[in-house]
Amino acid sequence: MRSISVMYCFLLVCMLSCQPGMMAQDLKVLVLDALNGKPQANVEVEYFCTGPPRNSAPTRSITNNEGIANISNLCNDKQKVEISVYPPNRKEQCGDDAVMKLNDVVSAGFLSKPDAAGGIWCPTKISRTLKPVPGQVIMFVKKPTWWQSHVAG
Repeated sequence: MRSISVMYCFLLVCMLSCQPGMMAQDLKVLVLDALNGKPQANVEVEYFCTGPPRNSAPTRSITNNEGIANISNLCNDKQKVEISVYPPNRKEQCGDDAVMKLNDVVSAGFLSKPDAAGGIWCPTKISRTLKPVPGQVIMFVKKPTWWQSHVAG
């Protein structure tokens, strides 16, 4: 019983003494197919911090079979996290890169807009059925149409 109370005291002291802006927080990036909502495995997720004090070098992670990549965020509270995805097959990221504040993702989550400008525009049928999940970024990919890959791109 004494060791449990010592552990609680240690955790409380650590929580009170750590600066929130300096604590690394893990985020999950879920990559889904924009047409059918299926999780996408083996997608390269690239992320980096933007803004003062300086932009970070891009870091990469790969999605698992459930379409999730875990990333350890080292951004401070004033920086934004920018995320791009690169599928290994002929699919491409829908819309623009995801750019968000870390605190917003941790507290409310982030759902990218597949029909946003940049990249290829994708339908929103699947994305409209989803809700953001705290601590998670949801992004979409799809195979470009012939028009998108030959004329528009």
